[in-house]
Amino acid sequence: MNCFFLQTGCFFENQVKSDLFSRATGATSPREPDNMQARVKWLDHMSFVGESGSGHSVVMDGSPDHGGRDLGVRPMETVLIGLGGCSAFDVVLFLKKARQTIDDCEVLLEARRADSAPAVFTHIEMTFRIFGRDLSASKVQRAVDLSVEKYCSVARMLEKTVDITHKVELVDTTPVSQVDE
Repeated sequence: MNCFFLQTGCFFENQVKSDLFSRATGATSPREPDNMQARVKWLDHMSFVGESGSGHSVVMDGSPDHGGRDLGVRPMETVLIGLGGCSAFDVVLFLKKARQTIDDCEVLLEARRADSAPAVFTHIEMTFRIFGRDLSASKVQRAVDLSVEKYCSVARMLEKTVDITHKVELVDTTPVSQVDE
């Protein structure tokens, strides 16, 4: 497997080859399954590439007023995206298990940051927009509550220092012709 950014080298190339070998041969990896790895490498100016142990990359960059060129997400935005992705993953999984007919799930996140450095998040509001047919409001609310308050690892870490609130919006996607019948 080649890296997306050739100039950074491929930090995980040997691990990926080892994982492919393990899958093909049935051998177990010496790595603990709960351990994660990542590498962040400076590219130039204020641009960095983050590489995950699972073989994916993300470009991060600063704003122009901090020497960046606006070529990627800000590091704090990746934290916010991680929270939304982690909780959305849970919610979709829970709703599928509850046999809810969902067509889409999106999480809108709005964060406030401290006025001075370090400009940590002080409050995050999460709005879960769940699109589907004949959705049970109570099942959707329970799925969201379970994710944010119990299962989402990112939320559980952040809640120690950040006030996180959440709400649910249901969007009925039942075709109009079926509603009238």
